[in-house]
Amino acid sequence: MAFRDTTMDYFHQMLDYRKSVGFATATYEYSVPPFIEYSADNHPDAQFITKDMVDEWLEHYDFQTNSTQAVFIAMLRRFTSFINAQGGNAFIPDEDYSVKREQYQPYIFNDTEMVALFNAIDSFQPYPGNGLKYKPEIILPVLFRMMYCCGMRPAEPLHLRNEDVDTSNGDIYIRGTKHNKERHIIMSDDMVELCKAYRSLIGEHEWFFPHPNGGPLKTSWMTYQFHTCWNRSGLERRGNPRPYDLRHAFATRTMMRWIDSGKDVMVLLPYLSTYLGHAEISSTFYYIHLLPDRIRKSSGIDWGMFSAIYEEGDSHEKN
Repeated sequence: MAFRDTTMDYFHQMLDYRKSVGFATATYEYSVPPFIEYSADNHPDAQFITKDMVDEWLEHYDFQTNSTQAVFIAMLRRFTSFINAQGGNAFIPDEDYSVKREQYQPYIFNDTEMVALFNAIDSFQPYPGNGLKYKPEIILPVLFRMMYCCGMRPAEPLHLRNEDVDTSNGDIYIRGTKHNKERHIIMSDDMVELCKAYRSLIGEHEWFFPHPNGGPLKTSWMTYQFHTCWNRSGLERRGNPRPYDLRHAFATRTMMRWIDSGKDVMVLLPYLSTYLGHAEISSTFYYIHLLPDRIRKSSGIDWGMFSAIYEEGDSHEKN
């Protein structure tokens, strides 16, 4: 059996195993297959994963940060260990391949940036001569609003099937993604109407945001379109904005709205944690660090409770 087929067979075995014991697989699914495809194309006579393959991929692939490279190495290390445990033969990256992970600093959009960004998203024009029939001008305004208005992780809307979005009651069913947790979230009335209009334009597909080949859209495509829209907006970069920051914006702005209306944030925070799909409340408490100083000093936040809960877990949700 060819290297590509053999290695992908091991890969799917590992995914099945991880799913059976309740572990998440999304990160593996987008980080490991490109490495396998690249290695198969460049080593057509190979029988197993080698050190040269790993070195070539690290040289070839444009890792944006040390963190993304560290994640890939961790995924590959577990995958190759799995292959060897099944009686196969694969190079397992040792500690020499470890890189220091950088703590990501969320980009907090101000009101002007949010308006300019969504103006650029809404004015996206169809690709000329679009043979693949991508429809970014239809998909992007709904996709990015869903991430922002519903506080979704970038991969979550991309993996929505059509039946997961119920516009009769505003319910979105999020299948197991991070921490393999499923949950339901409710859309606003405006978001429901937008989804109805979107469906009438995009047509019936298995996936709510369909790829031209019939499968779901790729995270890499969505990320590229986000940066394209940011560049077209004319906004300067104060940092490194990314799609995930739309989720951060939802969480921080929700808390700001509660504080401005005099509500008790400490009572409401568990509801926000459930809505966001956090495994631990400490992940939700992290967002308090991102609030403006004038709001963080509000009497609506119990700083004694915050310190006790947050410092115990110190769980910064990076992705």
